[in-house]
Amino acid sequence: MKFGIIGTNFVSSWFVAAAENTGGAVLPTAVFSRDLKRGEDFARRHNLPLYYDNLGAIIDAVDAVYIASPTNVHLPQALAAIERGRHVLVEKTMTESVEGTRDLFAAADMAGVVAMEATRNLHAPAHEVVRNALGRLGTLRYAHLENLQYSSRYDRHRAGEVLNAFNPALGNSAVADIGVYCLEPALDWFGSPLTHRGTSVRLENGFEALGSIQLDYGAMVVDVVYSKIVSGVTPSTIIGEKGALTIDNLGQPSLIEWLPRDGEAQVLSCDPDAAPMANMHFELLDFVSQVQAGQVDPRWRDITIRARQIMDEHLR
Repeated sequence: MKFGIIGTNFVSSWFVAAAENTGGAVLPTAVFSRDLKRGEDFARRHNLPLYYDNLGAIIDAVDAVYIASPTNVHLPQALAAIERGRHVLVEKTMTESVEGTRDLFAAADMAGVVAMEATRNLHAPAHEVVRNALGRLGTLRYAHLENLQYSSRYDRHRAGEVLNAFNPALGNSAVADIGVYCLEPALDWFGSPLTHRGTSVRLENGFEALGSIQLDYGAMVVDVVYSKIVSGVTPSTIIGEKGALTIDNLGQPSLIEWLPRDGEAQVLSCDPDAAPMANMHFELLDFVSQVQAGQVDPRWRDITIRARQIMDEHLR
């Protein structure tokens, strides 16, 4: 399947690297940038034969598009591709609002194409390791899901530079950029909560930079904690009446352990060389599988919609 890449940032480079692990199922073919020279440079670095500064032209040249542009333009770019009968893989978070997300899926359904949000940790084997181990815990009671990162761009923001990553006008927020790596796994592992509440820290420009969301499941509480301005030092934990699971890094797990209440700890997954792009190809394969099946998997669609709904309510 020939892919066009919209956007030239580091995540787009990860996409090209991840495609190499799909056995030829995903073929990066073209790149789009509003700055043609930037697109040309990206294409040459990654051996792509085509580059464009015209959105319609790149859409017409490929079978599917991977959208890694700023969040505020995800929806119009995805709709443009869908209208031309192209499948769309949209980098998280899919759109700026739950209404936009629903509209995107509805348009894809109407056109008979596949739309999926690219939240890489949700599709990786480590996610299923945790999912399959939940039964060991007995009755689930509490989870602390943490993704606290000190952004590589934060020092530049503090120095006064205006950056997309900290610009709320582009649809950016810490919950959509970082918190999603905790929130979406929670929804897949535990289902939709009865209620939720939380709080956030905002920077001087209004950017939501750190926060927590508490998900109430009645018999269980899940705390989702995320940041772009501080680094975390503790693992995420899921605790039941028979023991606990620990996950060192939800975005890219390298160590998952089972700690029974009575007994010795057991390593369930260990990957000391884990890197961000190392688990990205699994989302590409899940996307291709849906295209081959000719339909959107409701599991991924429903998680994307519910997560965006919770994020919208939280940010309000």
